[in-house]
Amino acid sequence: MTKLGGRLFVALAILSIAAFAVTRAARAGDDLVNTVELSPVLGAMDEATAEFSLAEPDDAVDVLVIDGNPDSDRAQVRALQLGEPLDAGPHELLWDGRGDDGEPVEPGLYALRVILGEADRDILPPGRICVPGDEVDC
Repeated sequence: MTKLGGRLFVALAILSIAAFAVTRAARAGDDLVNTVELSPVLGAMDEATAEFSLAEPDDAVDVLVIDGNPDSDRAQVRALQLGEPLDAGPHELLWDGRGDDGEPVEPGLYALRVILGEADRDILPPGRICVPGDEVDC
């Protein structure tokens, strides 16, 4: 009984490691936008930085600032880039805290949306940029 238990333990350990490797490989293929870093707070005269890395180049990339408040509709606030090609590797874009209309945005939380047209992917990376105001404390 002890030998059978030991063999079962080894078999389960090998299967667990194999399952982890397969899952990780599948996720690695899905990681098109990596290492996203957003400035946590946008002050009155500041610019927020959105840094990210693309695993593969894409010929039609949209990078958007969207409403990032809880329960929001994730509406577009500002297009930082529309339909532009981006190479694989690191990228840095700046946001001046203004909407597409050129006016300063309302206080609240904002997020990044990256749309890879060639890869047909719409990615909402983690992280938020906070624009402070009377009722919003960052």
